[in-house]
Amino acid sequence: MKHESKPGGRAKIAVAGHPGTPFATAKPAHAPDTRDPGYIDIHAHLSQMVHTLAPLKVDVLLEGETGTGKDTLARRIYQLSTCRGPLVPVNCAAIPENLAESELFGVMSGAYTGASHSRAGYVESADGGVLFLDEIDSMPLTLQAKLLRVLETRSIQRLGSTRQVALNFRVIAASQKPLQELMEQGSFRCDLFFRLSTIKIETPTVRSHADLIIPMFRHFTQEAALRLQMVLPPCPPALDQALLLHSWPGNIRELKAAAVRFVLGLPPLCLEAQPERGTTLLKERMRQIERSLIKECLHRHGHRIDEVVNELGIPRRTLYHRLKSLNIVG
Repeated sequence: MKHESKPGGRAKIAVAGHPGTPFATAKPAHAPDTRDPGYIDIHAHLSQMVHTLAPLKVDVLLEGETGTGKDTLARRIYQLSTCRGPLVPVNCAAIPENLAESELFGVMSGAYTGASHSRAGYVESADGGVLFLDEIDSMPLTLQAKLLRVLETRSIQRLGSTRQVALNFRVIAASQKPLQELMEQGSFRCDLFFRLSTIKIETPTVRSHADLIIPMFRHFTQEAALRLQMVLPPCPPALDQALLLHSWPGNIRELKAAAVRFVLGLPPLCLEAQPERGTTLLKERMRQIERSLIKECLHRHGHRIDEVVNELGIPRRTLYHRLKSLNIVG
């Protein structure tokens, strides 16, 4: 597992547990993440919230479907924060349950067979920085209880040690599933949920921003062509419609993969075998596009109806009718 740090105003990647091991030079501390404009565009409506909470020493919970850029948003919050320590990402789903405690909290030499030397865990490596707990919804209940104590005391006790080590770190947790639902089902601790959810941000899906699908796809094809050193092929007329018809369950990650396939001369999966009910799907997608455009216009004009109807070029009565029909709170 690698983590990102910001020593001396520069960011670099280091191996977790070995903070001094450089991996690659990254961007200056606090610089905005411009490597992926697609992600930033789809998160634009969250910009003010992110700028407000980033400097605050509060924990943050990110919830959203796979591929919606939770890791990118976590990195953005870290870059805008005042933390001088590293960003330590932890994929909770990838840690074997029998090793989870030592991986998270560290281990002392001789604590168990095979523990030949002492080492810090992910939490201790995040001292002075941010601990990013990705896919926290997959964490076993037994480990949740131990994590809760660490978050409440901001201290850890390495496996095999009797000494408590005080730490100063911030937590950003991410979940694909709504943690409140998991809590109600009994698979996530309610005390840990309330500890993490002081600030909760829901990352948007691609289908909720239909007006950005085509611009993002264009950007990702240009990015892929540059990376692969290939000529960008012309877009066929049917492509835009296929992009809008597709539901994008994999969100931005799937959109990026489709862009790479297109640059390689392979048909994006969304172009293959469109279902018979294409007319119905088109109506659904057009409704989503209209809803997205109206919501974006309302947000841009601060819900000032006169300005909204002027930009959209429709009567006030029509706007109110569409707000009701599309279930938009005006």
